[in-house]
Amino acid sequence: MIPGLGMVFLPLCLFFINNPARMLDLVFIGSAFAAAAVLVIGGFGVAPGLLPSALFVAFVILKLLFGTRYPAERLVLKVFLPFILVTAWALISSLLMPRFFQSEILVWPQKAASFMVLTPLAPNSGNYTQDAYFTAAAALAISAGIYLTREGFNLRRLLDMYFISGLMVVFISLWQFAGNTVGIWFPTNFFLSNPGWALLTGESVGSFIRITGPFSEPSALASYLCGTVGGSGWLILNGHDGILPRITLAAAAFTVLLSTSTTGYVALLLMAGMLAVYAALMGSAALRRRVIIGFTATAVFGVACIVTVPVVAPGVAKTVATITNATLNKQSSSSYNDRTGTDKDSVHEALESYGLGVGWGSNRSSSLIPGLLAGVGAVGVAALLWFAIAISLHVRLAHRLAVSDEPRRIMHGCVGAILGTLTAAAISDPTITSPDFFLLLALLIATAARVRYEAAA
Repeated sequence: MIPGLGMVFLPLCLFFINNPARMLDLVFIGSAFAAAAVLVIGGFGVAPGLLPSALFVAFVILKLLFGTRYPAERLVLKVFLPFILVTAWALISSLLMPRFFQSEILVWPQKAASFMVLTPLAPNSGNYTQDAYFTAAAALAISAGIYLTREGFNLRRLLDMYFISGLMVVFISLWQFAGNTVGIWFPTNFFLSNPGWALLTGESVGSFIRITGPFSEPSALASYLCGTVGGSGWLILNGHDGILPRITLAAAAFTVLLSTSTTGYVALLLMAGMLAVYAALMGSAALRRRVIIGFTATAVFGVACIVTVPVVAPGVAKTVATITNATLNKQSSSSYNDRTGTDKDSVHEALESYGLGVGWGSNRSSSLIPGLLAGVGAVGVAALLWFAIAISLHVRLAHRLAVSDEPRRIMHGCVGAILGTLTAAAISDPTITSPDFFLLLALLIATAARVRYEAAA
């Protein structure tokens, strides 16, 4: 079956099948419709971002098989080496660990129907499905990282497409908000058509119906937009011009606040705290000045809202108070206790397996770090830290070697978006499998590789 979004998205993918640059644009656009499906086979829905990703990977592999070579491809592969090792270890662990520790360790399985019941570890379908998602994401990151070193490719345009996709999410979210509040028609079945997702579109806080946008739940919407806020905000704070990042930052931050997601609120606070520490310890004088101006403007705007909103719109003030109380009392809720409990159990599983993990796809945690510890163990986490250090050194060197501001702009945008996504995932996402995250990773590494390659040449 082809849902409504698939009738639009599938022809676009087929039309641009020989145009890899436009295919990467479609990866960003498709990733914005995370709870939709372009094709439904049985009870499985193909996410929009997966189709252009698969077509692009196939294109690059065929090019490489026919002898095409790209500048700096060896440098890209060198930076990606620890990530390749993590991917290989994840695949191996998904096959071996559920059999080595079968019935000896209790885990939280992937299937939502049995999520609240600890079950003995055993090989299951989650091992294979999560392997498929991770392999597809890794293939996209590596192939895009190689391809984007091609001379003449417009890297800034690809980053702008990420921000445009974020604005699409904002527009859909505000459309849904208008539908919930004043009854404007909103095509829920068009944007939320994936049968594999449990859709939480009817939740409310008091009389306020929470929005999900094109995602399955408010926290997923907020997590996505935290990346958009991080990327656009870091561009602005580093002094880059352009109206697109400024519009994106304001619109995405407002939508995160409107989502009533505790994940989004905590992630924004953590990002602000990390920004303040970085600016104080390592930032330039210009960066510190912009950070102070930004924090001051935000504080003034917040105080103005607190003073004026209760007078101008008392109903809005009452709703905001209800949402604030619900957020502050989140730690006493049963859902918070359940999520915290799954994370504690995930860490315990890593210890019970002697740091090897219970196998990729065997366990479902509530947040990213416990999920990685349980899935790939201390070995995989150590390799990911190695990967992070390799990227940091790679990008820092490229910043020093860049002869123009354009590559610095792209690297700043990618770094901010990646850190924003990771911050939100560390709070409430068990894994990161969205193609847009791995395409941002490829764009960052490829941009730095092009700078280093040109400097060496």
